[in-house]
Amino acid sequence: MVVVGTLGNMFHPTLLRDHPLWLVAMEPRNRFLLLVAAKVDFVPFLVVATVRRLVSDPLFFLLGYLYGNAGVRWIERRLGDDVGIVRAVERGFSKAAPVMVFLFPGALVCVLAGATGMSPVVFLALNLAGTVTVVTLLYRFAEVFDGPLGAVNRFYGDNARLLTVLSIVAVVVWAWSQRRRGRSDLRSISAIEKELADAADDADSQAGGDAGNGRTQQ
Repeated sequence: MVVVGTLGNMFHPTLLRDHPLWLVAMEPRNRFLLLVAAKVDFVPFLVVATVRRLVSDPLFFLLGYLYGNAGVRWIERRLGDDVGIVRAVERGFSKAAPVMVFLFPGALVCVLAGATGMSPVVFLALNLAGTVTVVTLLYRFAEVFDGPLGAVNRFYGDNARLLTVLSIVAVVVWAWSQRRRGRSDLRSISAIEKELADAADDADSQAGGDAGNGRTQQ
């Protein structure tokens, strides 16, 4: 999915011009969804966008369900917390988990849902309902702003080749930069397993330290 999404991002100007639903199937970012919504009918847009956005969410839920706190620590490391977004999401989830799954079913929220023991049936129902709602709202939003979005689509259509070359260069440079900083999403399964094992050790150490502090206070 990472590879497909990266390719979709690289070639999005050409895909947007010639195969808009393929762009949604490869990389369903909101900005791409809005541009595609201005070009295609509602039903195929809803089906493709909903299925694509739902593909990875159960996998992240299983990560939290199987690995618990270690899975949460792992996804925290992957996302980073430069501006406090991760902690804000965790605070919001602790107060309104169903609302977060409905409105913001990103990787961290899905892992938290699994790690905290949310029912898989409830998770899937909230995730599906929220995704359908958001995709529908994006399509309606695109209808309201059809003029500006149409102008952007025409610009992409008139300059697809040049924009595709620039997009490829930008994505390659970004991927190289991420890899240098050790934050690339393209890693082997064994590397991910080691990261999860390290996260589990850290979680166990933290739990042991908390228990020790509790005994000391008692």
